[in-house]
Amino acid sequence: MTAATNNSSISTPNAPEQAVAVRLVGVQKIYDSSRGRHEALKSVDLDIFDGEFLTILGPSGCGKTTLLRTLAGFEQPTKGDVLLDGKSITNVPPNERPMAMVFQSYALFPHLTVYDNIAYGLKIAKVSKEEITERVEVVLSIMDLVGLGDRLPTQLSGGQQQRVALARSVVVRPRVLLFDEPLSNLDARLRDQMRSELRRIQRQLGVTSVYVTHDQTEAMAMSDRIVVMSEGHIEQVGNPQEIYRQPESLFVADFIGKANVLPALITGRVGQQAHVELLGTSVAVDVSGDAGTGITMVVRPEDVSIFPLASPNDHHTNVTDDGVLEVAGWLRASEYVGAATLLTVELGDGTLIESVDHHTAALGPESIPEEGSGVVARLPVDALRAVRDGR
Repeated sequence: MTAATNNSSISTPNAPEQAVAVRLVGVQKIYDSSRGRHEALKSVDLDIFDGEFLTILGPSGCGKTTLLRTLAGFEQPTKGDVLLDGKSITNVPPNERPMAMVFQSYALFPHLTVYDNIAYGLKIAKVSKEEITERVEVVLSIMDLVGLGDRLPTQLSGGQQQRVALARSVVVRPRVLLFDEPLSNLDARLRDQMRSELRRIQRQLGVTSVYVTHDQTEAMAMSDRIVVMSEGHIEQVGNPQEIYRQPESLFVADFIGKANVLPALITGRVGQQAHVELLGTSVAVDVSGDAGTGITMVVRPEDVSIFPLASPNDHHTNVTDDGVLEVAGWLRASEYVGAATLLTVELGDGTLIESVDHHTAALGPESIPEEGSGVVARLPVDALRAVRDGR
């Protein structure tokens, strides 16, 4: 396990092998108003690779939509540069950028048919009628809209309207496709269906895509890489597995899924390993820092296992030979949610640790200890992750 470092690097180990479609260099955006100065983007550096599906993820007000609008040209950066295929487009107006936006609202023309909605951009670009017909028929097939070309938007379902909006964007063959929370207006079941459809279509087209959302599940399910943003800066960039299993900051660990947050103290070092005082015992981990340094460690609830105490007086805390931290406590809450039971354990010092017990047909919730009973929480040392707390 390695402690997170606070640096500005946003590239992944294989980044040099991939062509960069879009590059943001020191992009800053400041809004001045009667209420004062607001820095929406704080010197953002980011490479977007050719053909990838990149998701910008974060809570409301983190700067993700400002970043997307800056890419599209709807916002002019206060400082910095936006490059497309190595050439600056910072001062290029939106209508001259080879990009297309899929908006949160479908923005379809209600008086035009599906065919005419999709063909609209091509007609504006003065593409020949023959080529328009060919291109529209191709995207109707890709979007599973064959036979619906003569319908009006009001005659379509929400999912079909979303596919028409996407078809209208891809038919112009953009260099980069931008998505501004396009699934937020759909119900939960249709949203799940459409995210699979969007990913399938993006892979089929191979178009570089930037997707903005606040939904962690969407980001994890659809993305090649995820950019996690907070308060105008980038917290971490990585593939979904890296973001979830190797969070670099407390914000990322807490925003993506759930995490048990455990304060710890480095008490000494032997080579690369540090001896860390954690939950009343000493644990050897690969983490940077000198003796006396306080650190924050996290562990995911699904990595924590809960077992009944062997005996009522067996309130031990130790690290087993196979590298598992065992600490005793009491089961304070047990919430059955169908596929799993959510457990909350209170340790002797008052620390609360959450666990997720996933069920199978052979092992269901009846195997869970009773609330109030003594239990042992088992935390694999390899599942612990040191994170930075703040910038």
